[in-house]
Amino acid sequence: MYEFEASPKQLKRLFDHTHQALRLYYNKEKWPAIYPTLTQLAERFVLMYNHTPNALHAHLQFYVADHGYTTNLVVNQCIVICALCHANGYSSQFTEELVLACLSDHICSTNETNRLASAKPLTAQEQKLLKLRHQIAIKMLKSAKVPSGQLQRVLARLDKYTAAITGVKHIPLYDNTTVLVCLAKRISKAITPRPKVRTFNITQTIKSLYVNTHNQFAQSSLIALAQQFAHYPTGVMVNYKSNHAMVLAKADKSITLGILKDNKVAGMVKTSKQLTPFYKPIITTDKTLLYSIWFNDQVIELPQREHNNKDMILEAVGKLGQEQYIEFKAIEKTIAPFTQLEQALRHAARQYNRQGQKATTLRHCLTMVGLDTAGFLCQRVLLETLLAEQPHPFSADIWCKYTLISKIIFVLLSKSKPESFEALLGPFTAVIYFIVLNHDSQIMRLVTPPSDDFSQTPVSLACIFGFEQLDGPLLNEFVQDNFRFSKMHNAFTETELTEKQSLSVDAKLFSAIKLITVIILTGESQLTAWQSQVLDSILDEFNWQSRTQLLTAMLEQSPLCTIE
Repeated sequence: MYEFEASPKQLKRLFDHTHQALRLYYNKEKWPAIYPTLTQLAERFVLMYNHTPNALHAHLQFYVADHGYTTNLVVNQCIVICALCHANGYSSQFTEELVLACLSDHICSTNETNRLASAKPLTAQEQKLLKLRHQIAIKMLKSAKVPSGQLQRVLARLDKYTAAITGVKHIPLYDNTTVLVCLAKRISKAITPRPKVRTFNITQTIKSLYVNTHNQFAQSSLIALAQQFAHYPTGVMVNYKSNHAMVLAKADKSITLGILKDNKVAGMVKTSKQLTPFYKPIITTDKTLLYSIWFNDQVIELPQREHNNKDMILEAVGKLGQEQYIEFKAIEKTIAPFTQLEQALRHAARQYNRQGQKATTLRHCLTMVGLDTAGFLCQRVLLETLLAEQPHPFSADIWCKYTLISKIIFVLLSKSKPESFEALLGPFTAVIYFIVLNHDSQIMRLVTPPSDDFSQTPVSLACIFGFEQLDGPLLNEFVQDNFRFSKMHNAFTETELTEKQSLSVDAKLFSAIKLITVIILTGESQLTAWQSQVLDSILDEFNWQSRTQLLTAMLEQSPLCTIE
């Protein structure tokens, strides 16, 4: 991201440029500029929200008369998706992808949407354009050489999800990223004023969606969104000394108000009185109210940020992997700052004690595991902490797939070499965390089964999370920074970067575990000759007579092999 400084000028330019971008469809010569234009706008929306959520929350109450209905609708949609993603804790890069989808929602139908909002009759051609606008947008984006991915996937499903998100019938909606865009679309449509259509306020809309949706992810996201507006309640109206006033900022028990006359700011006042809030849409062209006042020293407020100890945990993970055999004292010193991990380590260590004893101290926990395994165990638990704390729309699905991999490793090693459990699971934990960190916008629920007999590379872990390949150079940098001295982590990296004919023995083991995971998740047992050879040799090495025997053992033992 480039250096960005929030200001009234930047805020006005953001909305003006959005208005201009929505006109690009009608000039075919400018189609090649669509993708860079939209991506820059998406980045600026996210940056502006991160710097000044007060200003953007307030804009949800405004209707900028100079821009028309579609621009106001799309701006509101972009603001709401920023608020949803920020409330859920998603990364800026992921948020930008969804803002991009919001910007593209009406990019092929600005004129038609404006006419429809004004209650003007549409021709048959205009009605058809509105109905097929997402298909047309996908073709237009393809002609503009926009990389295919989440944007096209969201647009293809958006109308269906928008209709199905509420209603009497409980229709399963599995793509949570599209659910987020759908919520932003429904909210923005409800709060953006139109002639002859009732306008709802933001709180009414959130409540209505929450009550009428059956989707649990949508409900949890709406709760997080409501809390976001509680933190930054700007834009809400109050009556102050017989005048209409708007909340400009809230700090502890005091609030800063802007006194309004004819939808223009007539003055500012700070008060600690308890006032009754209400929402009211304001149609205005007043530049002070729309842009300038939100950057006044009395109003501007930096968003709340939580302390993040991610770098400290990664540093500790790196230290634990610097040597193969390190002293218990060194391990204890490395993990000492993370007092919250002791309980998790005690639970994790119990699987190494046949009597199921409870560890009384951290040292007791580590000695139960053994010196050779203690470092790997601590690495795994630290990384699981990071993985559990990394927000993502598909976090539950990611964790289920990770749990499945841990069970596969547990069962695979149950007849031979059970002491290798941590050495095998640790690299999976690390790379799954890498995926959530660096490929968050590509993750999907579906599994992409590897079936190309002519592929020079083995199956990638990316396939299990719905996309084709990991960023090789970035993965290599991640492993070298944090697991340089780990033989097993480097072997796992081989399976992502090295041709299949050159894999080491350990790398083939990791490839086999990935293949078993794909077979279980997809039910697809048709493997290539090389895949069958690798899998069968690994099964034989660990005393399994066939794939069927291993899969049967998974079904029999899986309830008992949970990794706490």
